[in-house]
Amino acid sequence: MESEKLSVGYDFSKHKEKEYAVDEEFIDQNPDCWELIKFLADNPFKTQKEICEIFDLSKEELIENNRKIREADWTQNYIINSGTGSKYWKNTIIPTIQSGKAIAVLEEKYAYPDRVGLCPGLNCNFFCSFCGRNYSASYEKELGDKGFEMYKQIIDQTPKGVNKKKVYHITGGLEPLTFPRIGELVSYGNQSGFDMEIQTNGSYLTSKFIEKHPGIKDLCVLRISLYGVDSDSTFEVTKNKKAYDMVKENLINFLKLNTKTKLGLNYVILHNRIDDILKLLDYIEEINMKSNNQVEFLTLREDFSEESHDILGDERKKMYNIFNKIQKRLESKNLNKLHIDYGYALEAIRKNLDSNQEGLKKVDYKQLRPKAFPQIAVMVDPKGDVYTYHEATFLDREGSERYSLGVVDKEHSLEELIKNFVENSNGITDPLPRDANYLDAFDHVITVFLNQAEDDIKFGIPWSKGPVKINLS
Repeated sequence: MESEKLSVGYDFSKHKEKEYAVDEEFIDQNPDCWELIKFLADNPFKTQKEICEIFDLSKEELIENNRKIREADWTQNYIINSGTGSKYWKNTIIPTIQSGKAIAVLEEKYAYPDRVGLCPGLNCNFFCSFCGRNYSASYEKELGDKGFEMYKQIIDQTPKGVNKKKVYHITGGLEPLTFPRIGELVSYGNQSGFDMEIQTNGSYLTSKFIEKHPGIKDLCVLRISLYGVDSDSTFEVTKNKKAYDMVKENLINFLKLNTKTKLGLNYVILHNRIDDILKLLDYIEEINMKSNNQVEFLTLREDFSEESHDILGDERKKMYNIFNKIQKRLESKNLNKLHIDYGYALEAIRKNLDSNQEGLKKVDYKQLRPKAFPQIAVMVDPKGDVYTYHEATFLDREGSERYSLGVVDKEHSLEELIKNFVENSNGITDPLPRDANYLDAFDHVITVFLNQAEDDIKFGIPWSKGPVKINLS
């Protein structure tokens, strides 16, 4: 048994993290491989060519080292789980390769996307400072019925073999709870065997709203996006004076319903507002106590807007210390069921203060892929317009129509639109500087990953010769 030769490697004991075992005999015999393993755990997006240059290896030497690393189980566990790049490895790189969707993108072959965002909102009552929407734009009310039939068509035409646990989620564009038949849409997806999820600002989610739209209780997951931890900070972002109190009351009342829905919160940490994270735990604890129930998860994300910057120096140290305080707070009986997801870049700070890991991986407009990746993810607005990027789905957003694949209607299925775009078009070959603003965090990371994979193939070291063993589905 290999475990007899193992000892502790990357030590996260001060964070009460799992310790990752290493094979000391392997390391003694292969010191170059050990340096590669540690590097890969923290740097999942370095190309094979860059690694050759950094470690002064020939292509043949790197292929041989990759083989040794790939064939040991402990090395795989260490690379994928121990480092500051673990979220990238586990949440994006490996699942996208395993599903076969990354290969479909690179080979320009059709595949039904892993994630389809249904964006049914007709308007929004928040005017968030970071939002890319046209604040005066709204859809016609008749799209409530037309949009409902179109979304039903998409659900009905889902190809066999699609993962029903994850494929459809309801989100913005505009606020999804403004869709007149939102409860029916949730119920229809649920009855068709899909785990339905909504991401909403939560302001409309009153007890009366739920009575009128009881299908909301059929949700598998309900994500409420918070934009502040008190009245002032919430108004500063949303420009809605009632937002803070409305959402707080709605959260308490929804938790009192004791549905099977998993309720969680999304929160973006804004520059110079790091201390608000601890206030956020106070907020959640108060909601839990008043509802006699608990919020199940909290997703914390860094601000990656144009005005943002990487978290470095004193700011990084401050956030690291706050994350440690959070872990202690989670021992409270009113917070002990809360799971916190720190996302791609914040996970690096939580695990390792001294890491040189930069912020969220992003691309500029020159790095955008002409055919994007509709085999992985698309968004559909209430008119049936299908968009390649998440932030292009806002009504009347300047230039975003260039990223529409077409319109789903009775004559055109989602499958047909994606297939035609992938196999018969040249894509978007003339990206403009503003186009990178149409990408959300996931879009940025997927683009970085696909570009890296393409570079590795051209260099002569594809996944099959890389350091991580990935079983294709």
